[in-house]
Amino acid sequence: MIPPPEDRPDDWSDLTQAWAATPDDGPPLDAALIRSLRRRDRLARLNFLSEIVGGLAVVGVMGWALWRGVDLPVVLAALGFAVFALLMTLWSRRGDPGLLTDTPQAVLRSALGQARTGYRWALAGVAISLAGMVFLIVMLRLAEPVAEMRGPILAGAGLFLAACIGFYLHHARRCRRRMAAHQAALDALLNGGD
Repeated sequence: MIPPPEDRPDDWSDLTQAWAATPDDGPPLDAALIRSLRRRDRLARLNFLSEIVGGLAVVGVMGWALWRGVDLPVVLAALGFAVFALLMTLWSRRGDPGLLTDTPQAVLRSALGQARTGYRWALAGVAISLAGMVFLIVMLRLAEPVAEMRGPILAGAGLFLAACIGFYLHHARRCRRRMAAHQAALDALLNGGD
């Protein structure tokens, strides 16, 4: 004989199992990709902070140089370069999505956003390197004491800036590949693998 419902002990095991079971919302989160995203996020923030602090330091030094009597054209050239570099740094970080790792879609969107930010950073680096060469030429024209050293200085700086541009272009290519891969994975995930 079955005991009446009020006499049966409550059996919550089915409800407990249903409550504890995690719903299958899609593929599991990729731990390696999340670690990579976190590492890139830390490096990008550190790089951004160092570029901003460096640019503001140049602005401060140029204010001090103007106060100490350095020629106005020299100060204006340095300030122009520093402000341009700061603006390019801010432009490269615009639209930073932050780090979202709660769902596979969020992880892929974060990875796509990081790749886009890295691509803009590389383009900004190319522009700053080219502006650096113009700045150097202007400074060497304004600085009379180094007239006999202009050739070696320009050659050395030109090689360095060309290497920087090569690095930035390589980084831009890698970011374009990452953007394409992340976009394809996101599209496949959102379309159910169709």
